[in-house]
Amino acid sequence: MIIVVLPAYNEVEALPILLGRLNAVSVGHFNSNISVIVVDDGSTDGTAERVRISKIPNVQLILHEKNMGLNEAVRTGLLAATQSAMDDNDVIVTMDADNTHVPALISRMVMLIEEGNEVVIASRYVPGARVVGLAWHRRLLSLLASVLFRYTFPMTGVKDYTCGFRAYRAGLLKEAFERWGNEFISEPGFSCMVDILLKCRRLDAIANEVPLILRYDFKPSESKMKVFKTIKQTLSLLVRRRFKG
Repeated sequence: MIIVVLPAYNEVEALPILLGRLNAVSVGHFNSNISVIVVDDGSTDGTAERVRISKIPNVQLILHEKNMGLNEAVRTGLLAATQSAMDDNDVIVTMDADNTHVPALISRMVMLIEEGNEVVIASRYVPGARVVGLAWHRRLLSLLASVLFRYTFPMTGVKDYTCGFRAYRAGLLKEAFERWGNEFISEPGFSCMVDILLKCRRLDAIANEVPLILRYDFKPSESKMKVFKTIKQTLSLLVRRRFKG
């Protein structure tokens, strides 16, 4: 079973396209068991209503009454996914809801989980990766974060610490929630993705990467990321984890 978690905030244009692409993707013998959890994080543009009328099968919609931030949306989605998983070997995938991630990569990510990996990241820093349409300062931010975290918190098999397109073994996420509860995902905003990975590292998770294909030119709306705020949050996380554990 594969469960895809999509945290969404004001993605009325992009999300229906992505749901259609997910519905069409082939993932081997898992194909008939793909389900999607959309967490609408207080959208004001009609995102939830578009999901309701999309009539795409196996889509669960969870609503936040107000915008609570990416970390809260990811926590809500992953909690729901771990509760829905029927087996510890099920695969839980997180993706951006803005149609910039390519669903066809899920097949390879699932294969790597089946081979014994517990976290598989779609990475910008492995051969074959391709990034189209992303501003240079966003690329630089991601690269600097990669270098800093690789040096400070090395994790075998990992070069990309910030990308949100990942596959997890369901049993790993269950173990993380059992150990940390809501504190498993405690960092605000986009830095929550680094936080999740560092905690998987503390669980000695087996990790691997596949080349990311990032199509930012497919994104119909402006980015929700506040760059300088994200830099501050990420550096704060690095310092606290480095000196306080």
